Amino acid sequence: MQATSLGMNKTGASMSPIGVNAMTDAVNEFSPPGPIDTEAMAAQRIVYITESDALGSIPPPPSVKGVLKSGMAKMSGSHPSVFMDKIGERIAFERAGTRLYDALITKYEALSLADGNVLPPARQAALTDEGSALQTLRDEAPAQTLARIRSEELAHFRMLCEAMQHLGGDPTAQTPCADVIATASMGLVQVVTDPRTTLAQSLNAMLTAELTDNAGWELLIQLAEDAGETELTGRFLAALDQEQEHLITIKGWLNALVLKGDATPAL
Repeated sequence: MQATSLGMNKTGASMSPIGVNAMTDAVNEFSPPGPIDTEAMAAQRIVYITESDALGSIPPPPSVKGVLKSGMAKMSGSHPSVFMDKIGERIAFERAGTRLYDALITKYEALSLADGNVLPPARQAALTDEGSALQTLRDEAPAQTLARIRSEELAHFRMLCEAMQHLGGDPTAQTPCADVIATASMGLVQVVTDPRTTLAQSLNAMLTAELTDNAGWELLIQLAEDAGETELTGRFLAALDQEQEHLITIKGWLNALVLKGDATPAL
């Protein structure tokens, strides 16, 4: 198991006092006599922001049914474009979440081959975080838990695609919020797929993803309620229940590994 240990980590300044002194002397010699003025840089950024185009747009409904549904929503005072943009965001994130769990499963399997059981059962791990309130969680092997969560993420993706079609939209279109969340999640994918990262470090990235996912579902549920989409609200609430369990499980596993000292590899 990759565990925390001392190593030849030379990234700190204290490892090279001579180099630090040389760098300090150079800064003192070549730095401007007064504070550096960044107002011009900030002003240019403001120009870029005010003159830039939008990141993207919501595509028009691909069918007459979609046009009518969108028009009726506007007449009733809701904001279908915002709702569909956020559904597009969740579609992109659930797709990324499925791939994240694919990568996490691979890392878990690789470490399990070398070290045996590297994670406790999900129920035990979750109980270390929240206590008796989680007695309803399944008592299953970690490999089964990971496979189940991955399957649920994929099911959420498919359900959201159906929701987009129900509203008259195109689930294959990349909405502005979908574009943003796809970019934001790239770093998480890089962490989990990096062969050098430990399981604990990968779980830390997954915790970021699950926290974001839970907040995204909460907002989507509110938008569905505002739009009067009772059926979608119920389906989104069911998805949120599962996402909350995912979050608790990941937090429990991360806590268990960190407290064991398996958080980081040697440098």
